Amino acid sequence: MNGQYVSRKELLQVIDDHWMLEDPDRNEYAFLFRLIQERHRTQFEQTFQQSTPEQYEAVQRHLRTIDQERNRAEEILYWLYLDNELRQQGRTFPDQVEAKHKRGDRSV
Repeated sequence: MNGQYVSRKELLQVIDDHWMLEDPDRNEYAFLFRLIQERHRTQFEQTFQQSTPEQYEAVQRHLRTIDQERNRAEEILYWLYLDNELRQQGRTFPDQVEAKHKRGDRSV
């Protein structure tokens, strides 16, 4: 995986196409995504409950940090999902990269 960049659009596509349609009690990725959502919502609510109007800039910084953490958690979950899908096909991520390079597709 080597820190490959995953576009936000690709992450959202996996979230919308797979995890939002699955039952979180039966699909481990939908379950993990639900945990990410709940943690983010809780942190967001706590930030507003504990803040005053004078703390506006600090609150904004904290919310940006929460968003970055959520985005990173979603990205990690994306890579775990991709790895699982490839393993079920008897393939690995390096196999996929090599196949795309052979086809001339550089959008790994």
